[in-house]
Amino acid sequence: MKEELLKKVLACPTLPSLPAVALRVIELTGDPNVKMSELASTIQNDQGLAAKILKTVNSSFYGLRQPCATINKALVMLGLGPVKTLALGFSLVSSVGKDADPRFDYVGYWRRGLYTAVAAKAIAEAAKRNWADEVFLAGLLQDLGEMALFRALGTDYLAVEAKARGDHRQLVKHELADLEVQHPEVGAMLAERWKLPKELVLPVRYHERPTAAPAELTDLVRCVGLANWVHDAMTGDEPAVALHRVYERGEQWFALDAAAIDAVVRRVAEGAKELSRLFNLETGANVNPEELLQRAEEQQKKLEAQANADDDAGLHSLLAGSPDTDPLTGLRNRTTFESSLRRLVADSKGEKRLGVLNVCIDRFKEVAGTNGLEAADEVVVRVASILSTQFQSAGCEVFRLKPEIFAVIGEEGSLGAFRIAADNFIGELALSNADAVPITVSCGFAVLRTTNPADLISAGARALQAAVKMGGNRFIDDSAKVAA
Repeated sequence: MKEELLKKVLACPTLPSLPAVALRVIELTGDPNVKMSELASTIQNDQGLAAKILKTVNSSFYGLRQPCATINKALVMLGLGPVKTLALGFSLVSSVGKDADPRFDYVGYWRRGLYTAVAAKAIAEAAKRNWADEVFLAGLLQDLGEMALFRALGTDYLAVEAKARGDHRQLVKHELADLEVQHPEVGAMLAERWKLPKELVLPVRYHERPTAAPAELTDLVRCVGLANWVHDAMTGDEPAVALHRVYERGEQWFALDAAAIDAVVRRVAEGAKELSRLFNLETGANVNPEELLQRAEEQQKKLEAQANADDDAGLHSLLAGSPDTDPLTGLRNRTTFESSLRRLVADSKGEKRLGVLNVCIDRFKEVAGTNGLEAADEVVVRVASILSTQFQSAGCEVFRLKPEIFAVIGEEGSLGAFRIAADNFIGELALSNADAVPITVSCGFAVLRTTNPADLISAGARALQAAVKMGGNRFIDDSAKVAA
């Protein structure tokens, strides 16, 4: 189904396409010896595009000290990057459109793209990275696959989007479950068709899971991912949770403190407002950054107060323990793993696919022997926490089976998100090693249709055993062996 659907999508005659001038700009800027005069002449061949670029260059967004009257002068004053970015940005807006079909949420689409673009540029500049223009354009491009899927599938894709109930973070899970494809991959394929450089293709492919990006462009992709969370904080009903994550990852990934992140939020509020006007895009109500930051702070205080109250109320039951719960991690144990699996198998009646992922902490005894039992407990809690964060949001259940072994199980509706969650788990675990005892894990993933829980347990165990035998730090995926 996946290959047939991809062919259908990519063959759709109404897919977004870049005009000739934009394709020529991509070609020219790919040449390190490009002549600025030739690039300026190419852009000026489209007088409407040239006028839009000059209007933006002279706006408060760039803050030039003196007016800029020609594309040639813009290239001299700003450099190649900003002019190229604006040329492609305006071409993209023209290609995708802003109100072509009332069934599609163009306001939400462009709000996410524009807020992410401005935030990514602000983060890159605050972190003193030299790819601010690339991440800006990547932000605008990130959900190109969403538009492509809508153009190709129409109401069928709208039905998938409806299942996410307006939560863009849940969209990929439903795309994979229903279509076996995801919009980041479709968008990346379209970007490759346009011959965009990998600095733009990879952020599109990995913007939903930035920690899984190839090492060569990890920082650039993470910048776009972090900018996505800035968008979530600025446009969601509960900014505290998203903003807390931005503070945390901003410090981890780019050494940006809370004050620097607050400054990014202020820049985004002002920049998105200005660019919405210049790009002639409707992106919803303007955000007041001071009110937003104040509301987030108040929400965070309430969350902390509630957490303290919950801790007090749950102290007795926590000390008493539970026969179904692992006392160290709070995860369910082997007993509940087996009962949950029996229930899922019985419910599936052998007709639905079920998946199991086994995770083993590599050389766990050596970790305990070298660093002590307390450090080993911290390792276990860290793995459990990251597993829970990544998989429970994907609709899966997480268990601790043995001191160093965990299991995750999911049914057919959540299997599409399994591998993405696994990639995110491995990426987050690697990131956490910077501030803790460094570890690796071996993973075995299996999928079956079965009426016997033991079959799935054995398949998962075999996959894990294969990963361990290969020396650890491996992911063995046997899911491809299951019949369609």
